[in-house]
Amino acid sequence: MRHHVLMPQPPALAVVVIGYRAPETLLDAVRSLLAQDVPLEIVVVNSGGGGISRQLSEARLDVATFEFEERLLVGAARNRGIEATQAPFVAFLADDCLACPGWARRRLEWHLAGHATVASAVVNSDPGSHAAWAAHLTMYMRRLPELPEKEALRYGVSFDRRLFAAHGMFDERRSSGEDTEFLARLGPELVPVWDSRIRTVHRNTATLKALMADQARRGFRYGAHLAARSGHGPWRAFRAVFHDRRHIARFVELGLAGDDRERARKAVPLAKLSLFVNASGAALGAIRSGRARTR
Repeated sequence: MRHHVLMPQPPALAVVVIGYRAPETLLDAVRSLLAQDVPLEIVVVNSGGGGISRQLSEARLDVATFEFEERLLVGAARNRGIEATQAPFVAFLADDCLACPGWARRRLEWHLAGHATVASAVVNSDPGSHAAWAAHLTMYMRRLPELPEKEALRYGVSFDRRLFAAHGMFDERRSSGEDTEFLARLGPELVPVWDSRIRTVHRNTATLKALMADQARRGFRYGAHLAARSGHGPWRAFRAVFHDRRHIARFVELGLAGDDRERARKAVPLAKLSLFVNASGAALGAIRSGRARTR
């Protein structure tokens, strides 16, 4: 009698964990992937030094790791991860994020059903903190988990690997927006599926001082990017931040439920202040970028 040995199937989903300077939070990001209920091909791409391979080894987290002493912009880090993996579908996770239960399985269900791109919702890491809710609403009000499909922005996307062969890789020169630019290349027929059950936890700042400093930095980088790419002056950069984010209270009602909605409602005034700081930072970034170009 012959016995047929069933060989394990290779993972269908690769996940690239993107790190900068090897923060300790990256270990938790990896743990959240190892806890998923489907096998994954996990690779860590860390730039800027910090010895993430040693940290992972000491924590007994056995995943493939690529380290770069120089800083890689996010597009370049994504591309190194794509090149280092083989699974037919590819997702990404930042070092300050966690994958919720079902994150990988539900992505795969959509991909295996024929969808090339699948987006995800974002949930707040610290729902008891007003500052964390303000940070979360400022950045992710259009990716809240209860949002109707027509209101959601489609980010946190996983991709069919064949798209990179057909449309090229991520732009490695962009300091931000590399995913927006790539999705625009795909065209409207490949708009990502919105499944609010696919949820990523984002670690938000939980103090007022950290919130304002973080929003000013984010705004500055965005304003400099707008000025360099599109010639935006400070007023246009300021308005660009407000254009899609001015209806915070509305998205709280649409995108949250239960205790989260109640807590987020109380944080709306602080979120509006946070948004003003972000927009002011964008104006300053545009000014600095404009000065640099005229020297």
